[in-house]
Order: sequence, then C-alpha cells, then structure tokens
Amino acid sequence: MGVLTRSCPPELVDQVVGEAGRSEKRRRLLSARFTVYFVLAMCLFPQADYLEVLRLVKTGDKGLRS
Repeated sequence: MGVLTRSCPPELVDQVVGEAGRSEKRRRLLSARFTVYFVLAMCLFPQADYLEVLRLVKTGDKGLRS
C-alpha cells in the first residue's frame, strides 16, 4: 500500500474519483479510494488471486475491518 500511495497519493485518487462522478454517497466497508488501490494492486500482482491481493492491500489500510 505504501508504494501505491506514494505513486498515487490519496488526494489524487479522491480527485479522479470525484471527477469521474463516482464519489461516495455513504460510508461502506470498501471505499472508492480503497477500490482504486485494490484494482491497481491487481495489475501489479497478476499472478496472485483476488484474496491474496486484498490481503496485501488491506495490511496497508488500518481503517479497514478484518
């Protein structure tokens, strides 16, 4: 998650999500920001399954419930 947030700062991700008209209307378990990072991580780890990628990204996001 650290590499992703350094390459794509949270403010930039939020701006792009907002410009795409996909900002959140309510709080959910997986935020729009987290989902963007998850998709980017899936591109970085194409050999890993979804759950492994989710685990890798989740370890960097202390706000996500287990």
